[in-house]
Amino acid sequence: MEKSNYVLKGLGYAYIITLATLLIYNLILTFTSVSGTSIAMATSFITTISSAFGGFYASKHIKEKGLIYGLLVGVLYIVCLILIVYLAKETFAFEIDVLYKILLTSLAGGIGGVLGVNFK
Repeated sequence: MEKSNYVLKGLGYAYIITLATLLIYNLILTFTSVSGTSIAMATSFITTISSAFGGFYASKHIKEKGLIYGLLVGVLYIVCLILIVYLAKETFAFEIDVLYKILLTSLAGGIGGVLGVNFK
């Protein structure tokens, strides 16, 4: 039961980091002359880093099986994010870029988990 709490906390911290970073990025886009062409790359980077941190946090506190718990956080992160996008949009198409983001965030969570379990 304690392990699932750390996984859920890691997931929550990943979403907090995502929301805070996206808010800062949105403010930068609004109040500066930065063009909107970098939105796709920035969101991909932000979600990847957030997933990695969530996996890092969970495995650092669980202290075992970092890859598995990191992947779990990464998969839960992207599944919840896809559900939110699916509910927010009128039309949702499962395209290759969605598969790319699933792989990227899952692997980032796994890498974060490996780093977290080995972090002293």
